[in-house]
Amino acid sequence: MWIKIENDIFENEEIKKISYLLGVIFDKPINSKNSRAKPYVDIQNLSESESFQKLDTIDRQLLEDSWMQFSYEDNTKMKIVISNESDCYSLEEGTVFLQQPLWIVLENSTNDSNFIKSIIYHFDDENKYVTDCLNNRWIQFANAGGSGAKNQIKGELCSFEAMCSKHNSASNKYYRGFVLVDSDNDYLGQGIKEDYMKLIEFLDFFKIEWHVLEKRAMENYMPDQVLFNIRNKKIGSTRPDDRACVAWINVYEYLNAVEKDFLKYSGQPPFENLHNSAQDIYKNQSEHNYEILKNGINYRDNNSKGITDDERRFKNAFPKLFLTSPFVNKSSLDERCGSNELKDIYNKIKNLL
Repeated sequence: MWIKIENDIFENEEIKKISYLLGVIFDKPINSKNSRAKPYVDIQNLSESESFQKLDTIDRQLLEDSWMQFSYEDNTKMKIVISNESDCYSLEEGTVFLQQPLWIVLENSTNDSNFIKSIIYHFDDENKYVTDCLNNRWIQFANAGGSGAKNQIKGELCSFEAMCSKHNSASNKYYRGFVLVDSDNDYLGQGIKEDYMKLIEFLDFFKIEWHVLEKRAMENYMPDQVLFNIRNKKIGSTRPDDRACVAWINVYEYLNAVEKDFLKYSGQPPFENLHNSAQDIYKNQSEHNYEILKNGINYRDNNSKGITDDERRFKNAFPKLFLTSPFVNKSSLDERCGSNELKDIYNKIKNLL
């Protein structure tokens, strides 16, 4: 993230406050390849000024190095400008903005974050800036089950009330967020569910980025190879849940892409209860095979040691495979996705940083 610090900040602000801002900008934890941000200052017109010379030697050198880096980087679009001009971020505002994480708001932050982390780890570029933001907690996940996304975001926006009052600004000036939700769709072209429309209206009002998945849910993006590996491990088991899981994967293997995209892993509704468009998707399934799909995947982690019974259940164990399975990589994720959607999600996150 590039930010611009105008010369008037160095002319009119206390050096102590400027040094604090630079400490936030150049924050670079151990093992991190990247600092939180990269500042651009007009070194040519600033380097001989009294205020610049009062800065710590290390800060001056870091600013000069950043100025040099700016000259040869391709993407140097400024995220914010810090200046005493009214249409910019003041020194105080810029400091507050940069101290905030990017909030990724999910229906279940504990489980769904595995999906987002997998996208970041496998789609990040060689500079690994987004990965560093994740590992350094400059990206954080918020839990917003059900209709909780609005309340979670409102709570964060309200935390800036004093700053807004002081600077006569809008609260979303300091907040960065990205909301991701399952579509819960049963068929292609069903569109965004009515339950989400008020949330989207709220997000658009506050200019907060959002994405509704094209497939039914996050589990529908799990690469096929992961499922086949599960089957290989469970195929000789005598446990009823393992046998049911193997049977489900045997049926899943021969589904077409659209059938996989809108399959409800926890268990398909009775065929007669499906919308006509959803019935058209699964109409070629035999009664026997559809009954297996109706029973759900029955996945359970029976092998891991030292975890609770609840952690073994599908809803908690299956999402972890996005991070732990050796069969999850950029190629396998892209193949199951079948479009640029995952790359688009990554880019939305990256552009907010």
